[in-house]
Amino acid sequence: MGRVRPRCGAALGLALLLGAVALRGGHSRLHSRRVLDTVVSEPSPGLPWFSRVVYVDDQVNYVYTSGTQRAKPGPVWMAQPEGPEFWDERTLWGQRWQAWFNTSLTTLSQVYNQGEGFHIIQTMFGCGFREDNTIWGFYQDSYDGRDFLTFDKETMTWVAADIGAQITKRRWDAEINDNQGWKHYLEEICISFLRNSLEYGKETLQRKEPNNSLIPIVAGVITAVVLIGGIIGVVIWKKKRSGRKGDGYAVAQANDQESSGSAVAAKA
Repeated sequence: MGRVRPRCGAALGLALLLGAVALRGGHSRLHSRRVLDTVVSEPSPGLPWFSRVVYVDDQVNYVYTSGTQRAKPGPVWMAQPEGPEFWDERTLWGQRWQAWFNTSLTTLSQVYNQGEGFHIIQTMFGCGFREDNTIWGFYQDSYDGRDFLTFDKETMTWVAADIGAQITKRRWDAEINDNQGWKHYLEEICISFLRNSLEYGKETLQRKEPNNSLIPIVAGVITAVVLIGGIIGVVIWKKKRSGRKGDGYAVAQANDQESSGSAVAAKA
């Protein structure tokens, strides 16, 4: 039965992707909103089995974990303007993604013909815009530190990284309405959330700092790298501790109805 040895390269690629986008912005100030989801099959103290951290530029916007079961704002400027209904809705969506990911862990272990053990799903998606109103959006995920799927919002199709991901790709590409929903989320809903947050936190997020237009994005990217890299380090440590070895996937025989790897666009 095939085992997986996690690699940090793919996970770091999720964060560095944002750095590349930022650098293409030149001297135009850029703001971004990024949602980082992390799911582990074996939680431990300080590492809940599901966590969602939402960043606006270099600041944590809000956090939801399976431990707290509540979405909690990060900075004071985010906590003050939104009422209880807003945080109840963020909590509801956190719980929905949590339930969805719980099923995904089981499904992916079957797709890759794996038994019990430590496994991890990571997703990063979000949006941003520059002062010239150029917008961008992205979605990318990974399983056990390897790239799994990315979303091409221009063609509204999924790009698979390996044979196992192709199973999911075929199923999701057939869900045209869901793919349109992702495009709508990345280009409109996410941007709307971002603009609201920038207004709430304008005293800190929109300060004019000459020649430092990339600082918020680069800082956010570094934070994401540290976060994801640390989690991957836990995976590797757990694998070594348990003595499991392996350096590749063994894809099980599965039909298109058995696939899952990330969630349909939601009000994140």
